[in-house]
Amino acid sequence: MTNFSKLLYGQQSAYGTIVTLKDPAVVEMLGYTGYDFAIIDMEHTTMDFSLVEHMIRAAKCVHVSSVVRTPQNDYGAMLRVLDAGADAIMVPHLTTKEQAERTVGTAKYRPIGFRGLDGSSRSAQYGTTPFLEHIERQNKQVTVIGMIEDAIAISNINEIVRVAGLDLLFIGPADLASSLGYQEQFDHPVVMEAIEEIIKVTRHAGLGIGIPAFTPEEVDKYTRWGANFFTIPPIDALLLSHVLASQLKGVKTNLIVDR
Repeated sequence: MTNFSKLLYGQQSAYGTIVTLKDPAVVEMLGYTGYDFAIIDMEHTTMDFSLVEHMIRAAKCVHVSSVVRTPQNDYGAMLRVLDAGADAIMVPHLTTKEQAERTVGTAKYRPIGFRGLDGSSRSAQYGTTPFLEHIERQNKQVTVIGMIEDAIAISNINEIVRVAGLDLLFIGPADLASSLGYQEQFDHPVVMEAIEEIIKVTRHAGLGIGIPAFTPEEVDKYTRWGANFFTIPPIDALLLSHVLASQLKGVKTNLIVDR
């Protein structure tokens, strides 16, 4: 079990961010500044597998857990990033028990799942780890995360959380709000009620539960509801854009005042 998994199952909180900037240095920065995990995003970016592998290496160097968000329902991508050494996979738009079962099956070797065998992969230290040891270690250490971001997923949440081998759910508030009919109204009472219910059901089932947070106040609120896995800031590029805009605005404001 990775340090990341120990945090979650020890009822402790873990902090990270979604990495969309195409540079392993971003992952290194997360480690040096004390974060627990990096979500390397293949869903909304043009990252290729070679770059993702370098980011996984960077995470290992700074003792950060590498989570790869794969494209939706791309089971081939799940296998490839796990063979490259990712600590966890994150699957977007998880909506059914059957989808969760197939995801777990892709991530785990028999007898748990049906992951394809390759003893020469990076995750097997290129064949230097005894094969049975590799299988046992991967089945124990790989973390499987599903994203809940659709109204239909809420209807199926009680079945989803009972899928053996699923470790954690992560709420996508933007898509969830849109799916519920409240586009860009992330704090609408109906959306908040749905989020609170997802957290409650997931924690009751013994799984970890995560959500993006923009402020310490949001972390505090979601922690009280039961969440223990946070992306704060939610996305690296979003943070950089906001900081740059704030810096430029400050400079221009000072220039106007000085005149």
